[in-house]
Amino acid sequence: MAKMKLATRAIVVLVTLLISSHYNTVRADGFTNGAEQFIKSLADDATSSLTSETLTEKERQKRFRGLLNSYFDVNGIGKWALGRYWRKASKNERLEYLVLFENLIVGTYANRFNKYTKEKLTVEGSSRRGQFALVKSQINGGKQKPIRIEWRITRPNVNYKIFDIVIEGVSMIRTQRSEFSSVIRRNGGKVSGLLAALRKKTTKSNQK
Repeated sequence: MAKMKLATRAIVVLVTLLISSHYNTVRADGFTNGAEQFIKSLADDATSSLTSETLTEKERQKRFRGLLNSYFDVNGIGKWALGRYWRKASKNERLEYLVLFENLIVGTYANRFNKYTKEKLTVEGSSRRGQFALVKSQINGGKQKPIRIEWRITRPNVNYKIFDIVIEGVSMIRTQRSEFSSVIRRNGGKVSGLLAALRKKTTKSNQK
């Protein structure tokens, strides 16, 4: 539970201001150097777009959704998070799930960003593992202990996209998959159970 709280705080901070050490480091190349610049651009865009205290909740959510779709492989992350249940879902369930998944992220994080304006993200290097660039970074600020973050970056076409973030050893995408699988199992192995839970949660987020 403590790790989950840390991960939640860290992901808000890092997206506002702007995967673990188990991978072998290799010499940076054009792909990894580009991935480093990509993360720095995210930090700059997030800082300029999301941290103003004058933004309304609706406008902050709109801007966050734009950044989310520009910098993250939202559909790819959503499919992976659903795991083996993606194959079991009907076409309509898949379509609804992807919409609800994006709404969940926006509703959970968008309006928390104005609380984190003093932290600074520092990129500390990158390496490559297969089709992924791994960008290491650290968040510093205030009296909190620095938070280690590693970004897993892909380039499915000409554009870079974030596929996973590991914060102090906790993978966001694996954590989400575990939570979704647990909900589905409690509902008889049916994706419809997860969809119902996501509808309820996203509706509550939109009403805040």
